[in-house]
Amino acid sequence: MRNPEDVIDAIQNLATAGLHDIEFVDNVFNSPYDHALTICEGLAISRSGARLQSLELNPLFIDDTLLTAMERAGFVSIGITIESASDIVLDRMQKGFTAKDVYLAAQVIKRHHLPCLWIFMLGGPGESEVTIKETLRFAKQCIRPKDVAFFNIGIRIYPGTELEHRAREEGVLTVSPYEMLEPVFYVSPALDLNWLTETMQQTMAIHMNYINSNTIGLSFLPAINRFGYRLGVKSPLWRHTRYIRRGLRVLGMDV
Repeated sequence: MRNPEDVIDAIQNLATAGLHDIEFVDNVFNSPYDHALTICEGLAISRSGARLQSLELNPLFIDDTLLTAMERAGFVSIGITIESASDIVLDRMQKGFTAKDVYLAAQVIKRHHLPCLWIFMLGGPGESEVTIKETLRFAKQCIRPKDVAFFNIGIRIYPGTELEHRAREEGVLTVSPYEMLEPVFYVSPALDLNWLTETMQQTMAIHMNYINSNTIGLSFLPAINRFGYRLGVKSPLWRHTRYIRRGLRVLGMDV
């Protein structure tokens, strides 16, 4: 962990240099909780004017005090990676939190104005049609229309991990570790991949604030981002997912 004062100074220096959109990338920002709170309180005092983002919050450490501090610090969006809303899958993936923790975090987020990107990885160990439906039920009931849900199917397998061992035991993985530089993915053998793909297509067709890896891989997305920025549309672009998807649908693109 960086010293909180160093983090605050770095953000202040970047903002002074004219770089106002700053993201804490691929970190678990709110763990440890006290460290995050200290940074937020210092940023609120510094008044750097930076627009801050963080895409990795742990649901175990989300409460009103922290989100209020993040708002005062200058955060304009948050993200939370939960992977699943099923206790079976969360336990098998050793996430360290339960579905109850996920639901409680959603209640806290609803009490604040920060837009939130929810990230799911479907198909993990223990995943089945029942657990997929649990996760989709959570998304429908608890994710606000102004927020976004990102669904990825499959979990990348890395050599030497517990997931690799499980995949080989289940017969999901047969290539050697030397062949795994080319990405290979785990999908629970209890799942019918065709059913899952069709289910997600139907779900995304209904919910315009849902996206997947195909959506964020669109070749023209950077152009939309640049065009929006010139028009004064501030990051993150995903906040406008509903309107972008509806607009593309009008143009005949079902993404």
